[in-house]
Amino acid sequence: VPSLSEIRHRTEIIFGRRACLWQLKVAEAFLLRDRDIICMAGTGKGKTLTFWMPLLFDSTSVQIVITPLNLLGEQNVQALTKAGIRAISIHAETATTHHFQAIENLEYRVVIVSPEQVMKD
Repeated sequence: VPSLSEIRHRTEIIFGRRACLWQLKVAEAFLLRDRDIICMAGTGKGKTLTFWMPLLFDSTSVQIVITPLNLLGEQNVQALTKAGIRAISIHAETATTHHFQAIENLEYRVVIVSPEQVMKD
């Protein structure tokens, strides 16, 4: 597992953001594969960065992120794509057989999905 300073350094290079200590510790917990991770922070405080950081150190993992806001999902896809991480946002307009097949084929490292799509068969 990389050190906190290694996580901070790579995060600054790739995402252009300097992570706070609490964000680094959450990312470290992900990398240590801790089973239950609880992260509570206010809106806009940087929770999303905490689950992006581990992607920089584990090239085989796939993350599924549930967000109620389609716009936020699309913004995250754009930011991850800019960082060289393949991501897709699945909501009513993008829930197609083609996209689900691409997800099944592990073409994306991050799948951002709306709660409504998670509840469907």
